[in-house]
Amino acid sequence: MTRSVQRSVPSSLMPRRDFLHVAAGAVAATAAMPTARAGHAGTIRLGLIGCGGRGTGAATQAALADPEVEIVAIGDAFADHASSAADHLARDVGERFACPPQRRFSGPDAFRRVLDAGVDAVVIAAPPHLRPQHVNAAVAAGCHVFCETPAATDVAGVLEIEMAFARARVAGLSVASGLHARRDAEVIAAIDGVHAGSIGRPLRVEVSAARGAPWRVPTRPGWTAAEARLRNWITDDALSGGPFVERSVHAIDRALWVLGDRAPEFAEPLAGGRAQSGAVRYRFTDGAEIVAVPRIDDGVHGETVTGTRGGCGLRLSGDGRRFQATMTQFIAGIRCGRGLDEAGILVRGTLAAIMGRRVSVSRRPLAWAELAAADAPASPALQIDGGVNLGDV
Repeated sequence: MTRSVQRSVPSSLMPRRDFLHVAAGAVAATAAMPTARAGHAGTIRLGLIGCGGRGTGAATQAALADPEVEIVAIGDAFADHASSAADHLARDVGERFACPPQRRFSGPDAFRRVLDAGVDAVVIAAPPHLRPQHVNAAVAAGCHVFCETPAATDVAGVLEIEMAFARARVAGLSVASGLHARRDAEVIAAIDGVHAGSIGRPLRVEVSAARGAPWRVPTRPGWTAAEARLRNWITDDALSGGPFVERSVHAIDRALWVLGDRAPEFAEPLAGGRAQSGAVRYRFTDGAEIVAVPRIDDGVHGETVTGTRGGCGLRLSGDGRRFQATMTQFIAGIRCGRGLDEAGILVRGTLAAIMGRRVSVSRRPLAWAELAAADAPASPALQIDGGVNLGDV
């Protein structure tokens, strides 16, 4: 029998008229610590939900961050993904991949089975439309959470995940995000310089909003249309949030960071030649702005910052150490009992990216306070083999 599951915003969420207060106020702190709890002595049991390349890499980095981290359970919608991840993890972390075949799960309930395996922390790296459900379940299970970006694909999902993070904060659970540039040495130095006044008051940040799919898996015999769609979630706007959300969230987060980690007042389409490309301008109450110009993602990432006394560029380091640094800090926080609380930056960055997507598509201005009412859910139910709702995978 077909099982239909609808994801909805919990009834405990505030009315939409209070959306601005929650999104820009309740999670305003970008690095505040959650409620203190006893440090974790001994082995940290790690679970992985979403066995693609990014999830497998993050789990590897978590194991390398501390000699007493063990990866004890993994799960994915597809058995071949879980098997491939197991092979890579066994090769890369050796005995710290303590995950026998019976704890390598696949199917629509894989994420629940990972959480039921007695994990202390979890890497959530399944497709973005599933992250609110997975984060909710992980926090309910008492797990520390590393959540890849973006947090969700629509506003309802972001509000759902924000409330889960609020519960994590009360419980003293550590929350880390996949916004890895926050630990990139060159980016940190540049933004610290801006905040110290090196270019005066920052007035404008121009970012390149990436578009175009980085990969596509060819359909194979025996796959249903729904399975092919889920396996290629990054090319599907409903499952990924679209390029403006899924891949531009990092650049938009860096721009928000430059301007003091605050929400824009509104966003508007750019006129002139850039209008055809879907370019968007975010405006702030003090006159500062972010200009996001879509382009084909060529792997070159960087932003240009203009201030009252000059300008500078932001460029990611090429060595990738920021990925390991993120996991090292996540695990260290669990170990000492004063973990990360990155809910604010993840929620704000995702909402700003969704806002940009809406304006880029509609070509109409949109106020931050109106965002919740303007955004419809972007995650329709999918069926695979007639019996599995991919909204649960």
